[in-house]
Amino acid sequence: MSLREHTPAPGVTVLEVIGDVDLAEAEAIRARMAEMLRQTRPARALLDLSGVGFLGSHGLTAVVRSSRAAGEAGVRLDGVTGPDNRAVIRPVRMTGLDQVITWYPDLDTALGA
Repeated sequence: MSLREHTPAPGVTVLEVIGDVDLAEAEAIRARMAEMLRQTRPARALLDLSGVGFLGSHGLTAVVRSSRAAGEAGVRLDGVTGPDNRAVIRPVRMTGLDQVITWYPDLDTALGA
């Protein structure tokens, strides 16, 4: 798994996740999101999971913890699933995370919202 952070627009920071997400990777996501929020202090953060091939229960927990950290920092956190990425869309819907976080099919749509 790899993590990439970038700022595509003023006040918006993206944490892009590429690869499979399970126990070890989940902790890395949570830690990187917390660090990103502290360092960049964005108005909005995006968690881009469009490059994820597997999202296990630990990965879902990392999403929830990232959402909480963003909320505590006063930052809006939205997610990107990828347009047809069933590896992300299915677990997000099954767990109800689509009711907690706003998800977009791609980064361009998220940035335009």
